[in-house]
Amino acid sequence: AAGNVGTNLRRHWQDRYELILSDIRPVHDIAAHETFIHVDITDLEELAKACEGVDALVHLAADPSPAALFDKTLLPLNVIGAYNGFEAARIAGCGRIIFASSVNAILGHQDGPPVDWDVPVRPQNVYGATKCWGEALGRVYSEQHGLCCICVRLGAVAYEPDKPCDPDENNIGISPRDQAQFLGRCIEVQDLNFAIVHGVSRHRHCWMSLDSTCKVLDYE
Repeated sequence: AAGNVGTNLRRHWQDRYELILSDIRPVHDIAAHETFIHVDITDLEELAKACEGVDALVHLAADPSPAALFDKTLLPLNVIGAYNGFEAARIAGCGRIIFASSVNAILGHQDGPPVDWDVPVRPQNVYGATKCWGEALGRVYSEQHGLCCICVRLGAVAYEPDKPCDPDENNIGISPRDQAQFLGRCIEVQDLNFAIVHGVSRHRHCWMSLDSTCKVLDYE
């Protein structure tokens, strides 16, 4: 909740949901509809306890760097931490988990035409491979445990729509407004057991297709 996306969601959602915020770093300016719990995602028991009574777990925690080292951060945070998120949601009886995957899971398709969610995964770095692991966990927990799992392949979350850019170039950015709307739809969509969806804004040129995402989530 202290990260870039988590901070943005708090700002845009305001009091739309009752939020239990968690991070290993402190979160400041707690509002009336928010509660903060210090959580280390490598500690399954701690994470499961934080998920008690929660309807939906938005699991954003990971090392987000494509250059991250496997043994130093990717293994504990992106592999074990991803597993702990799904298992904690199952233990605590959460209704669903929204898992932050990444464009890096399919980055090898970037020079081709727009691709939908069901293309073969094609990571170009180990970070991307850990996101493929998370998506595979989503399928397992959906089919074996009945947990609603939505894996969101987030594009460039640092995208600022007000900054000048060439509209004819490929763009995978997702604006702060769209992050909040996109993840809000992941929380509220009904009659969905499993999905992989693309988290990008609508650009003139983008190699990540939004066709099925908009249809599944009613995302605008």
